[in-house]
Amino acid sequence: MQDIATLQARLDELLRIAKSNERKQTNFQEYELALLASNNLHELLGIVLEEHKERFQLTDVTLLLHDPEYDFQRLIEAQPVKSTWLDKLIFTESAHLLNQYFSPLRKPRLIRYSPHQHAFLFPDQAELGSIALLPLIRHNVLIGSLNLGSRNPTRFESNIGTQFLEHLAAVMSACLENARLHEHIKLVGLRDPLTGINNRRFFDQRLSEEVSRAKRLNSPLTCLFIDLDFFKRINDHYGHQAGDAVLKQVSQLLNDRLRNNDVLARYGGEEFVILLADTSAEDAALIAEQIRHRVEKTEFIIPSGKAIHATLSIGSATLGQYSHIHDTKSLIAAADQAVYAAKLSGRNQIKQAR
Repeated sequence: MQDIATLQARLDELLRIAKSNERKQTNFQEYELALLASNNLHELLGIVLEEHKERFQLTDVTLLLHDPEYDFQRLIEAQPVKSTWLDKLIFTESAHLLNQYFSPLRKPRLIRYSPHQHAFLFPDQAELGSIALLPLIRHNVLIGSLNLGSRNPTRFESNIGTQFLEHLAAVMSACLENARLHEHIKLVGLRDPLTGINNRRFFDQRLSEEVSRAKRLNSPLTCLFIDLDFFKRINDHYGHQAGDAVLKQVSQLLNDRLRNNDVLARYGGEEFVILLADTSAEDAALIAEQIRHRVEKTEFIIPSGKAIHATLSIGSATLGQYSHIHDTKSLIAAADQAVYAAKLSGRNQIKQAR
């Protein structure tokens, strides 16, 4: 009877282990499908840096990316929404710094946590017991490290099999690279190829978002329509390359003046447009004058080496300031009419919509 009881106990234990493994497998499959189904880089990073921690009952999850050309950082900064997981995302320009965490075999490392060695990977997590470092590899190049931390010192031990973690790292690597390429293609489609700033398509998208936000919060939103004065003369007298050089330098001057939540775009030809969030007509007039004055005083260097001057006219319109400015269409139309009035009045000046 004792042998039968012992055998039953062993069978029960094996059944328990099998059910536990089945739950783990199902959990991982659901997680893997979520990674593969993510629509963009922000959604993917949210799954990795937030959902992963809860789903697998970890103390901390961080991601270290090798980003020498700032590709990932530009893509993330291009999104207007700031995410809660940003402090879990770590960048490095140094391939050596990333490689030092892995052997030449580039296998997952399951080790005890050392504050001296691993504090960079887990900021503000001094109480970790064990960690798993997963190398992210694409086309035989180490692009990053997915870092899993637990307060349990035996959660990640070197004698534990890493087949599951290797598979997770491979899936994560592929998803991360695909998301980066997808976001890059989208970003290129929303950038002006000459100046590098946003194009009209991007502006039209953000305009609707900002108008909706301003209405919802009952906050001011001002649109500045900017037109370079006598730009055709520059092209005719100095050539189109000179005109391109001036456009690039003007766009940089405009970009340098703006805040993080403002939107600048090249609207077409020598026209630029700026959305100033939470900015009244009075404050926008001060900003517009600073822009106008700075451009007027700047010497623009053209390909021949010659320094030339340029001026611009600015039309300003503020949402809700007048009854006829109440939506995206009327805001743009009012700013356009204002800049037209500035040009008729002699150029190199600012006109506010009436």
